[in-house]
Amino acid sequence: MMKNHWRLWRVSLLLVLILGSLVGTRVSAADALPPGATALYPSPNERFGFGVLDGIDNYDVVPLDAGWYQNWGPNEDASHPDGLLAAHSIRVSPGGLRLNLAQIAAIAEEDPGGLWLVGNEPDMFKQDNVTPTQYAQQYREAYFAIKGFDPSAQVAAGAIVQPTPLRLGWLSAVWDAYQASFGRPMPVDVWNIHNYILQEVPGEWGCGIPPGYYGERAATYPFNSHDDLTIFQQHILAMRQWMADHGQREKPLIITEYGILFPESSGYDTARVQNFFIQTANWLLTATDPSLGYPADEDHLVQRWMWYSLDDTNFADAGNTIAGMMDPATRQMRAMGQTFAAMTTPLRRPYVNLVATRVTVQESGGVAAADAAQPVQIRSTIQNRGNAPVTTPFRVLIQDQAGTVIHSQTVNGMPMRYGGNAVVEAAWLRPAGNGWKVVVLVDTGNAVSESDEGDNRFSAGPAADLYLKSLAVIDASGRRLASQGLIGPLTLAATVKNLSSTPLAGARVQFLLAGQLLQERAVPDLAAGAGVDVAWDWTVSKVGMYNIAAELVLSPGVSDPVSENNYLGRDFLVAAQRTYLPAINGSQFQSGQSGGVECRNVLVDPGFESGALGNWNPSPFVGLINSGCFAGGYCLWMGRGLSIEDSVYQVVSVRPEATLHLSYAWAVVTIEPGPAARDTLAVEVRTGAGHLLRTVETLDNLDAHASWYTSSFDLSDLAGQTLQLYFHARNDAVNQTNFFLDEIVLEVCEKR
Repeated sequence: MMKNHWRLWRVSLLLVLILGSLVGTRVSAADALPPGATALYPSPNERFGFGVLDGIDNYDVVPLDAGWYQNWGPNEDASHPDGLLAAHSIRVSPGGLRLNLAQIAAIAEEDPGGLWLVGNEPDMFKQDNVTPTQYAQQYREAYFAIKGFDPSAQVAAGAIVQPTPLRLGWLSAVWDAYQASFGRPMPVDVWNIHNYILQEVPGEWGCGIPPGYYGERAATYPFNSHDDLTIFQQHILAMRQWMADHGQREKPLIITEYGILFPESSGYDTARVQNFFIQTANWLLTATDPSLGYPADEDHLVQRWMWYSLDDTNFADAGNTIAGMMDPATRQMRAMGQTFAAMTTPLRRPYVNLVATRVTVQESGGVAAADAAQPVQIRSTIQNRGNAPVTTPFRVLIQDQAGTVIHSQTVNGMPMRYGGNAVVEAAWLRPAGNGWKVVVLVDTGNAVSESDEGDNRFSAGPAADLYLKSLAVIDASGRRLASQGLIGPLTLAATVKNLSSTPLAGARVQFLLAGQLLQERAVPDLAAGAGVDVAWDWTVSKVGMYNIAAELVLSPGVSDPVSENNYLGRDFLVAAQRTYLPAINGSQFQSGQSGGVECRNVLVDPGFESGALGNWNPSPFVGLINSGCFAGGYCLWMGRGLSIEDSVYQVVSVRPEATLHLSYAWAVVTIEPGPAARDTLAVEVRTGAGHLLRTVETLDNLDAHASWYTSSFDLSDLAGQTLQLYFHARNDAVNQTNFFLDEIVLEVCEKR
């Protein structure tokens, strides 16, 4: 959501005294397990987090006893007060992804295994504002850039405003777009949502309609339902059901924003906001489901959540926002901060967890599949991911594939997480071939009692991170084709990049048709960071839809830590040459006449990209929106009110001998319950004077679908006159229906 600031809100002395008596009271490990404690979260206060606007170092956040935070940015050189985990965000946008690879590499080095959030409310026109296809494409680019530098990174997808039917439909469209574009399910480590309770009515308060998706019925929550616990819970269950339906149940679910956005003056006073936080926190700590929950977390529905926010006390400049926990002017804790701390502090339990986070085998030269023994340097990073220091010395062993000890080292304790890592290094003569392996064992003598003993082993073998960046279809003229081409010679070109830090040899690209091998081509030896196009000539003799794919195959024994980026698939339409049939009574199109045909769209501003309706003739309530359009930045919006008629038209003149073809993209969003057609949009052709010639199509509230659709009609028999292309919408007195139009084409083809 939008992030803004305001002033300190005073709280009653009584409340401060009551809550203050709870803050700072940390408990010992011997106490009974608190609610929400599992092997995954032995100290459940770490499930709680917050978003911060003004820089976390400006506040003393230690008394809040939280476990994580975000600042809606990459968070390079992040601060970790009291061991707070810092989430790293990469924003998506309609203009495309702008990745700073050097920054990603630096973050991966300083925070291995870190949490990355791709997008912030991508389904919201005031935030990242992308279509499902745009998100799928940009997510893939971000995911593999992050994994290329840190295969252990946890990459989170989603961050939709709220998991309503409409926005879960948008998320399903993302899932489907990824599969259609790349031929594989979307790789996701963590699912991420926001969980606000906002209406989804265009032009009104709330979060509007998600870009590029007009499917399920929009939520019409009343203003007073912003803190409805039942709706809050329904959202979470719906998201977990969506995950289960898409084979994603065994993934964590996090909430990176939730809270009360509305100001005190709107009725959301201190007691009401505090009550909402306490109710939701208690429910999140204990809510489990044996069929929907995350099995690794004892079936808890949600693993972590962030309150919005630490320091936004004047959201959207609307007045005092009680939900802000710290005052940005005085840097002091507010009443909501006291409530937060009173909830989290009793949940804290000290624990330690030793992890080998990274093992590198640095070669002095050659390729990953070297056939000769080679001296290498083994380097392993050991972390303590617990909230308490390790005070007992422990031993780290490095072994080879046969269990022979290469190196043994004692580590004399470690600070709590983010307090510093231990590095264990050893020289080794790596054997020839690809049958070698290095195994790092942490705390082999079990000297340290840990929350998780299962992550003390890390192995590394021959590996190469190859990235199949793109699969292009190129025609005989060298032009890259998007989704269709013509019968004849084509070229399939797979762009391969070596993301490893070492050279690579012996890889191959397999070109597939409908899953069957067409051809295999060798990948030339690649230096670290280098890329190459691997091509194969493909001659197509039949019209049809072809499922084509490319897949990388590494040398035997060589693994890829990020194998999800080794495959790309897509559908490609092969068509015949385009022809123009003779028009009835169009003598210059008759057989034997020489010359070509020129086709053009005779409408002015057909996609509304001017951002205005100056080239059209609209009635007063017709408008444009700049989110969720079929293409470009703007589209037409009709049906903006009740008991109204909207119209918009443009006048064109068409010569008698021309052919005339109409096409347009449309979407319908309604809150009409059905089953009757009550609100309509008629697509009409009228005379220049406005008399109806033909109703081409009538859409109504029953045509509300899960996306944009297109319609196309031959109107050649209406050539030879001046015409009005006329769109006429009618809404009845209840339950509004919105009609959207985009990319209107009135194609006239004439002899040159």
